[in-house]
Amino acid sequence: MQGRRSFLRDSLRLLAGGTAGSVSGRLAAAVTLTQPGTFAQPLLSSSCPDQRHETTLNDPAISGTVLANIQKARVLSPADSSLHVDDCRPPKHSEPQSVMQNTRLITVYGRSFGIAPILGMLGNFKSFNELEQGIEPWVNSTSGLTGDRVTVAPHLIYALARPCHSSADSCLLFLDALGVDLIEDYIKPAAKRGMAVVLDAQLGRLSPIPILERMINAGYLSFPNVHIALDPEFSTKPGQSIPGTPWGTLSAELINEAQGLLANYVRSASLSHKKVLIVHQFVDATTNSWSMIPRKQHIKVFPEVELVFDADGFGSPDAKIYKYNAMTDPTVYPRMQWRGIKLFNQNPYARYFSDNPLMTPQQVFGIEPTTSGRRMRIPPNLLVLS
Repeated sequence: MQGRRSFLRDSLRLLAGGTAGSVSGRLAAAVTLTQPGTFAQPLLSSSCPDQRHETTLNDPAISGTVLANIQKARVLSPADSSLHVDDCRPPKHSEPQSVMQNTRLITVYGRSFGIAPILGMLGNFKSFNELEQGIEPWVNSTSGLTGDRVTVAPHLIYALARPCHSSADSCLLFLDALGVDLIEDYIKPAAKRGMAVVLDAQLGRLSPIPILERMINAGYLSFPNVHIALDPEFSTKPGQSIPGTPWGTLSAELINEAQGLLANYVRSASLSHKKVLIVHQFVDATTNSWSMIPRKQHIKVFPEVELVFDADGFGSPDAKIYKYNAMTDPTVYPRMQWRGIKLFNQNPYARYFSDNPLMTPQQVFGIEPTTSGRRMRIPPNLLVLS
């Protein structure tokens, strides 16, 4: 089993995109980088072309092979009066609904279906049907152990860090710039199955704001089932040409700025649901001399945003539980409401970047301790499978 020190040293650097160009460099070499394409236009009411509102779907809910039995969340339809605009009257401003309350969110991490399984579990699946079947044990055990509804989400690496080409380079490969139609291929099909979609940004040389604005302008965040994740590990410092070497940081102030932008968007667009913002972290001041989230105690609470801190990194169950408990300690971070943990399944393409052994569902949700007696103090609301 890996100890705490090696767990901190190694973390997920290779699996999440590679360091020194070892993984992300190979991926970048295999894909032709294109300029960002024309984004989908923000979705508008047909009767009021200047009025933006949240996207709804005309199709009825489609029962999934797994989720039909355990998932209580329904697909929003145009019949929902809080979402549908029949004329040019301003929409009713009701409070956006919680996504995380009484829900366990299971996200499956990777670049996209069938692509680069070295980057995460999602690449092993080629379709939503395969995804549902592949994670059925986790969905069933999570529902049975917690009694909460379960929402599943493909967790797409929307902005993938890669070696920088110039001083003006963002050091990112955007998924939609490579020709992927996120709305038609992922967001709408996921909504039909009662699933969410998480768009993950590895930051590179950008702050969260331009990346979030890109998502908003593309129309992605107008859908109630689309949420965001930020990965500080690949945020670069001035003069740094390889994201992730050394590890990056994301300050509390920048996270608050991102939350403020999302909160304003939820209000101005009259969205029915809050936006979930996931922040990955595997180094914290509670266990180290520095933190990937500087001044983390200054994180603010925005009613329209549900901020989740995800205990990232691979290692033994003891090491992972130790880190999770420390990074989500309510006595140190009393404002923290939502918590997550990332599990690294055995990956034949990255054998040394996996959890060994993998935590059991009983260990994940604090029902059983490890063999050495370590136990999760507060069960996670989010489970990221990689």
